[in-house]
Amino acid sequence: MRWVWTVGALGVLSGILEDANAQALATRHGALPGRQAIRAAIARAGQLGARTGVCVLDDRGAVVFESRADEAFVPSSNLKVLTAAALLRGLGKHYEFRTRFEVRNGMLVVHSGGDPNWLTASVTSPEVMFGEVAAALQRGGVRALRGISLAPGTFVGPARPADWPKNQLHTYYAAPTGPFVLEQGIFRVVVDARGSGRRARLRFAGPLVGPRLTGGVTIVDQRVSTCGAIDRGDRVFVRGKQRRGGTPEIRTAVADPAVWYERSLRHLLARAGIAVRSDAPSTTLGEVHVTRTSLAPALLRILEDSSNFDAEQCARVLGHEQLREGSLAAGVRAVRDQIEALAGPLPQNVKLADASGLSKNSRLTPRLLATVLHALRGESYGEAFRQALPIGGRTGKLHNRFTREPLRDHVFAKTGWVAGSSTLSGYVDVGAARYTFSILMNYDRRKGGLNKDLKRQQERIVAGIITP
Repeated sequence: MRWVWTVGALGVLSGILEDANAQALATRHGALPGRQAIRAAIARAGQLGARTGVCVLDDRGAVVFESRADEAFVPSSNLKVLTAAALLRGLGKHYEFRTRFEVRNGMLVVHSGGDPNWLTASVTSPEVMFGEVAAALQRGGVRALRGISLAPGTFVGPARPADWPKNQLHTYYAAPTGPFVLEQGIFRVVVDARGSGRRARLRFAGPLVGPRLTGGVTIVDQRVSTCGAIDRGDRVFVRGKQRRGGTPEIRTAVADPAVWYERSLRHLLARAGIAVRSDAPSTTLGEVHVTRTSLAPALLRILEDSSNFDAEQCARVLGHEQLREGSLAAGVRAVRDQIEALAGPLPQNVKLADASGLSKNSRLTPRLLATVLHALRGESYGEAFRQALPIGGRTGKLHNRFTREPLRDHVFAKTGWVAGSSTLSGYVDVGAARYTFSILMNYDRRKGGLNKDLKRQQERIVAGIITP
């Protein structure tokens, strides 16, 4: 039989041989110089069952290492790199979310700005923000309202991407978005099992108020604790067992964010002495108050906390501002538009199915991510992006990674994981050396327990980048 080798086939064979040689060297010698260490880590990931793509650029944007850089991968939360870049380019680093309140014919009309920042125990908590509204009404002489009208404006459509995992929609990381949202679309219940009885005490930790708490949690003396809660509209049902002495929080997605929003608003108005009743005067005052919060804390939650809610909610705001449509679909289109304006047309094998990466239908290439990250270095908002990334050995999802010199404090990167995808993309700046990298690893999602080992290989790749 005669074999005919194409250039592409020879390249694949060469890569296989290089990986095999690198792995053999790793076995014999342990530590390896930079590029060999990268190849050895890729080979090891392959032995674990992962397909790995890597693209590394130097400070000028020149490629210093690549492997499968143009192949498409499920990016998991590395998609948030594109979303954050698009937000900064399209909204600006000084952007403010605005929610307008007006009194019209005795009704308090709330006009959505898609604000994601109303979080309990923060400077923009619902208590603070609604308190400002109540104070503005008092200054206008309003003591009673005929009702409350929530005006969504352009923020229409589904609360979640259609292809998010259906069996995870109750979880905090798959919380719904919308025109009016508190607490990142979740509620939090504290389970206080410190008493001497058999039943734990339950209370809301956020949002400000919730419906009736029903069910119960049994206090046990065993080590295993399992508690859960579900929003059933007029009540929250809680059940489970909790080890005595603990005070854990249950975090669960709300069923309808607007219901929780209006409930908290009514509570704060009543506390300020402003009633809501049908016979209130039909007063018209026009706009009485505008709340404003900044993009910066939401950007930090997207990159450092890897918040799916904030990525999707802020993309909706980008769609509202750029396309006059605050839907999830428009948000994704707006992200694509901004990334193409920043880094050029997207490759044909790239697909943006959502703005957060929870969808398993999104596809990115390592070269695209590295190109976008490098382009950000030259933008006026690039430093704001870098400062929001987790820092190796310090913050976010990297607080317990890259903990040793010379990488501690010098790796700025976004992590990512969903079943079947483990990723890391960002910057490594040590001394005068400044590199941009993207590492995307995909594997059979039915295989569990791989992420810890794959993260170790990612760390070896990053170490190899700065090794001569």
